[in-house]
Amino acid sequence: MAEKQIEIELKLRIDPKHVSRLRQAPVLREVKEGRRIQTTHLVSIYYDTPKLSLARKGLAIRVRKIGTQGWEQTVKATNGLREALPARHEWTVPLEDGALDLEKFTDKDVKKLLSKFGKKKTIDRIFESDLKRSAVDLTYRDAVMEMAIDQGVVRAGEAEVPLSEVEFELKDGHPAALFDLALELQRTVPLLLSMRSKASRGRDLYLGTETRFYKPDAVALTADMSAETAFRAVLAQGLRMILGNEICVRQDLHVEGCHQMRVGMRRLRVAFNLFKKNLPHGEAVLLRRLLKTCSKGLDALRDWDVFLGETLPLIEERFSQNAGVAELRKAAEIERQKALVAAHDMLDSPEYGQLLLILGAWASYSRWASGASASQMKAMAAPIGKMAEPLLERVYKRVTRRGDNITVLTTPQLHALRLDVKQMRYGTDFFGGVYGSKKVKKFRNGLVAMQDILGELQDAAVAEKRLMSLAPKLSKEGLVAIGLVSGWYAARVDHELDGLGMAWKEFAERKLFWS
Repeated sequence: MAEKQIEIELKLRIDPKHVSRLRQAPVLREVKEGRRIQTTHLVSIYYDTPKLSLARKGLAIRVRKIGTQGWEQTVKATNGLREALPARHEWTVPLEDGALDLEKFTDKDVKKLLSKFGKKKTIDRIFESDLKRSAVDLTYRDAVMEMAIDQGVVRAGEAEVPLSEVEFELKDGHPAALFDLALELQRTVPLLLSMRSKASRGRDLYLGTETRFYKPDAVALTADMSAETAFRAVLAQGLRMILGNEICVRQDLHVEGCHQMRVGMRRLRVAFNLFKKNLPHGEAVLLRRLLKTCSKGLDALRDWDVFLGETLPLIEERFSQNAGVAELRKAAEIERQKALVAAHDMLDSPEYGQLLLILGAWASYSRWASGASASQMKAMAAPIGKMAEPLLERVYKRVTRRGDNITVLTTPQLHALRLDVKQMRYGTDFFGGVYGSKKVKKFRNGLVAMQDILGELQDAAVAEKRLMSLAPKLSKEGLVAIGLVSGWYAARVDHELDGLGMAWKEFAERKLFWS
């Protein structure tokens, strides 16, 4: 092995119970070309400063024992992130024993990095991974890659977490082959995209980091960035929102996690609608359908979370001794549990796994361009500043066409306006950085005010339907409680409608930041 190389790999999560099915997958028998899977015991010890200052600079230092073959030490440095397909510089040298010895490296680039970030700092053992790796080289289409199935634990002190994942490391060829093979394998065994390294898991264990919901920073776009680069950045943000909040839904940790995961999917649907004219059909259509399907799998859970966490407590505070209100809560909690099961079913569905992999591919390289016309390729190669204005203008015209008659809109028409306002809001979030103006903030604030009111109206309509589904299961006292809640919603709707006209007027007077 050369001391220096570039590592490009795709990580996938796999349930241990499915590993044997993966090994026997028909497509693997074809691409192994007679090679046998070799299993090795790997113990990897990761080093950093006590405050993890090297990790913050994108460096990872590891000493590894490879079965009976001996020891090696490796330094990895971030070489840019293609979201689901990280690329890293990697330097590896053999060791006589398991003692860290950074002087063993001879490459000037790694020596410069270590001198810059590690000089005069205490570098200690922080965490380790202990696993069995089953690996084999594959030849798939025009690419050569290694497939490794890793099963074991990551450990920091007394704390440890199980690990079960599959890695595809590209040795030669185009990264598309990694995703294509993963998608083909996904037809045989459930595989889920992962964007977490073993090192990030170990660092979280070391720090005792609690699992929280994930809310991303704004997309950092610039006017001279190509439309394709901007689009992929937007996709990457949505993908991070989905994966960053998945654990909250799986383990039922934070209700905000379900909300943010759903928002991530909805933002991606808006992104595909905004760029629709510049994307070829095919996978773009498939992705929109998958996003809609998976988002619906979270709808009921979010609706009951809002009702149980925001609406019902207000009723309970006023009618604390009402038996019907207590009965209503119990019935709603049962429905919420059913909704949680439905959300878990969605997360375990083939559609969700397919969505993650294709989104990862689109965010990592120009997969979108397959089948694109010359005009679409030209548009996506142009600066995003040139494309953003007509995209925003198109959505704004839809909003104003509906909003000019806001005082006479029916409930379905208000819902349609809400969807347009949401698209305008997300479009502003996506492209606001291109303009870098205070007008963006003012315009966005007006949109948020409109979206909040229209969202309250929609929540009330949805909640009424959810409550009516409970009616056949409730006693007379429970039905009375539904009446109390319905009355509260009616008063809330009247209040929001009173403020809707003024909110619209204030929004309509905002200056357009893109013109």
